[in-house]
Amino acid sequence: MTFRDTPWPEGTPCWVEVQVDDPVRTSAFYRQLFGWTFFDHGAEYHHYLTARLNGRAVADIGPRPAGERAGGPSAWLVCFAVESADAVAQKITEAGGRLLLPPGDVGSHGRFAVGADPTGAKFAIWQADEYLGAEVADVAGSVVWHHCLSGDVEASKAFYADVFGHTVTPASGADAGDGGVTLALDGRPVAGIGELGTEVPTEASSYWQVMFGVADVEVATATVTELGGSLRDGPFETRHGRCALVADAQGTPFALRAVGGGS
Repeated sequence: MTFRDTPWPEGTPCWVEVQVDDPVRTSAFYRQLFGWTFFDHGAEYHHYLTARLNGRAVADIGPRPAGERAGGPSAWLVCFAVESADAVAQKITEAGGRLLLPPGDVGSHGRFAVGADPTGAKFAIWQADEYLGAEVADVAGSVVWHHCLSGDVEASKAFYADVFGHTVTPASGADAGDGGVTLALDGRPVAGIGELGTEVPTEASSYWQVMFGVADVEVATATVTELGGSLRDGPFETRHGRCALVADAQGTPFALRAVGGGS
């Protein structure tokens, strides 16, 4: 279990958010799955909903921009903490990535930008002001891991090492030998990178996968389907524990992993 009341160290995944066609419907799904409550930030922030677990922020759900509403299922966006969004935005392009949304202020909350690594995986950077990011992690009902599924692991690991200073080490355990690596800061694992997989169409872009903790994967996957979502794969064993790949009632994919009890 991790509680956070100060900004996350630079290069740490500090937040996840998703933009959807129907935030109210989506929030109802996650409320029933994870026990989240929600705070509406009002019209100034486009009625973004901050999800809270026992009073601590864990994620955001917001409206998808009108021009993107025919673009298929949404995706969870991983945000990395930075001390200067402008400086890191420059690093993104220098390291071979693309800047999809230049740095801009989000009211008094912080400064935000969106980029893509050289393999196409989309991510964001967050320079915290009043809004620190996640206030709880590594517990049931919160994010427990971030994993990039890449079409070119070598290119991905070089990019994140250059931009965020990550130390790259081979993955260990059951998945060792599949090309996977762990990204760490000061010896602390913060994320992983693995091969995209042959079952994914070759034209598919790399992407970041968000993994949420649950007390029991079988129970959670049954709840997902009862709420109108779907089971994509699993449950199965990984080096991180028992997992499953699912999608919510609007088709947004995410992963589940068995962890200890809630906060």
